[in-house]
Amino acid sequence: MHWTGDDYEKVFPSYHFCITGFQDTWVHHTHDLRANMRDVRSAAVAPYAAHTSGRNAWSLGLAIAGMRDATPADFGRYPITAAQLEALCSVAARLAAFYAVPIAAIRTHAEAALDDGYFGAGGDESRWDIARFEPSSRPLVPIDALAAADELRRRIAALIAAGAERTA
Repeated sequence: MHWTGDDYEKVFPSYHFCITGFQDTWVHHTHDLRANMRDVRSAAVAPYAAHTSGRNAWSLGLAIAGMRDATPADFGRYPITAAQLEALCSVAARLAAFYAVPIAAIRTHAEAALDDGYFGAGGDESRWDIARFEPSSRPLVPIDALAAADELRRRIAALIAAGAERTA
């Protein structure tokens, strides 16, 4: 799960799905999900959604459009919104339920950045999406990324459970 680092309308092909809009959201499908269901490094010339360096094989990329020029203390003119987060969780829940993706396998780019050592490191390679839902002047720390990801997974799991209850 990501944000695009741009405005509320720009769709990037680096993700399988981009969620655009501010209050009213739209989901844009940009890549066949099967494009990443392989070792993309061995056949990188074939198109795929390249959303997280070194982690695109057998993965799905979902992104919220927004967060251009954002910092942990100032989300700028295009902050992520509650409506976007709700749409992100809804799309993730539908995909996870349909493809039997374990909740623990649903991760944010910030978690990948933690694992790979570039979380909040500064500069163009710094990644902290999605480590906070609100801006804060408090320094960004790894627990922020883990807590935000856990909250997203909790919301996704609740949507999956609610869908299962409706079909039971």
